[in-house]
Amino acid sequence: MIVVDPVVLGDVPFTRPFPKKVYDRTGKLVEVPANTVGVTYDPADLSKAPWALLEPAASQLLRYTEELNNGTAYGGSQFTIAPNAATAPDGAMTADRLAASADTAFHYLDQEVFGRSYIDGEKYTFSVFARADTISRIRLDFYYSIGGTGGFVAAFNLATGAIDGGDAYIESRGAKIQALPGGWFRCSMVGIVSQAAAYPSKLLCRVVLLDASGNGSYSGVNSPGAFIWGLNLTPGDNLSSYIASVATPLTRAADVVGAGAGLVYSNVPMVEPPYNVATTYAKDAAVYDPATKIVYWSMVAGNVGKALSDPAFWNKRTAINRWAMFDDRNSTQTSNPEEIVSVFSAQAITQGLFAGAMDASEVRVSMTHPTRGLVFSETKSLLLPRSGSSFYGWCFNRLRLRTWFLTLKLPVFANALVTVTIKKPGGVPKCGMCLLGPTVDVGLSMMGLSTELKDYSTTTFFTDGSSSTVERGFSKKMSVDISVESDRVETIEDDLIKRRQKTLVFLGSTLRGDTMLVGRFSSLRKVIDSFPRSKMSLQIDGVLSQ
Repeated sequence: MIVVDPVVLGDVPFTRPFPKKVYDRTGKLVEVPANTVGVTYDPADLSKAPWALLEPAASQLLRYTEELNNGTAYGGSQFTIAPNAATAPDGAMTADRLAASADTAFHYLDQEVFGRSYIDGEKYTFSVFARADTISRIRLDFYYSIGGTGGFVAAFNLATGAIDGGDAYIESRGAKIQALPGGWFRCSMVGIVSQAAAYPSKLLCRVVLLDASGNGSYSGVNSPGAFIWGLNLTPGDNLSSYIASVATPLTRAADVVGAGAGLVYSNVPMVEPPYNVATTYAKDAAVYDPATKIVYWSMVAGNVGKALSDPAFWNKRTAINRWAMFDDRNSTQTSNPEEIVSVFSAQAITQGLFAGAMDASEVRVSMTHPTRGLVFSETKSLLLPRSGSSFYGWCFNRLRLRTWFLTLKLPVFANALVTVTIKKPGGVPKCGMCLLGPTVDVGLSMMGLSTELKDYSTTTFFTDGSSSTVERGFSKKMSVDISVESDRVETIEDDLIKRRQKTLVFLGSTLRGDTMLVGRFSSLRKVIDSFPRSKMSLQIDGVLSQ
């Protein structure tokens, strides 16, 4: 039997005094407000689990990143710009068309970076969003010596999504290409400064239009071109999330997760306001207690200064929608259109995650480490097979969805963020319980494990034979015998005693969902009957359900 010991969750602060760009579930580039975790999808594969994007501070060294026709920032040779000619990756009509002139020459747009001191070995990442038009091949140049000597270059094929060789002298250095919806690609390369003493004053970033054969010099008859948007140049060899700039370069602050275990982010809105002792509330006004996350309804008009614990003035309800999936009842469910996205900071080694009482079609889980980035990703469909062999059953039986999800595969990191996404496209997903924590192996479950349902409804029979039933909730119970090594009996007993009256996830068998129970053990019996193994018996009472 495996036991998941859930981490007690609270609110965890998050700071980043600067907006941030990430990809939403459609692959569109969207802006996340300041002091909000950026949860991003992989635009090249939207079926993957989204993850919390944690980044250090990054400086955008270029200016007017979305206005390529700005003559104060950009120069170049033998090109024309058609501004706002196409829809950009962020959905706005701001992508420019960079076209080659009719002369036989190199056709390129560039920008010089001034006002910095450079040393040998410094690395910089240059990137651009590009989409093919009548030209499908481009090259990125990074020069540390102005004048076309001393630098790094990489060519990209916008038709195939491949990194090209192009001209014979081109050598890709840390080049990457990332596909986006709508035919867009984000092309990037890493350049390294050398001979800084000889060329200390400036850097130069260049976008070159290549012909169909990958050549840089050709005649641009009929103005062949490609769509270009969102140039970035950041120090370091890691591709940063996109940073837009206008007249001056910008520095995006680092993502900082506060101390403690708990919820860092949720996309479920907070409808009820937090209780304020100085506010006057009308009758039936709803508020929530910031400490317990419980909703209260005002019982009277002109309600001011009264404690939430006073039943004459406040009616205690259930947890607020955002926190319903984290309380100790699976009869209260968090719901949100399309998807529920939650980001946790466990501040502990957490290998196990359980979600139950769900109405959803898919669960996606990811883990992000502050320095290692994305370290885990898993996607699980909740759709159950309709028939093992019957063609009629396969085609016409009602679809069934699993109501629980379990993973014990989370990597061993103490300070990582876990992102849980519960999806139901076109519907409203719901989740009654979500528990995250370290796992404990308490022994081998033996055959004979049994479960039962306890219904707390009551029926009253009258003298005429009729009856009246008051429907109440029910709970699940499980009895299981465990075989353990004799020298571990005392340790396991002590561990379980420490967790007495704490809600745990008990996994009688990881192969059968009907032996997974969220609850507390009510009795523990041990039998020292042999060497080297002995038996322990557990009676487990599940949490109340409706």
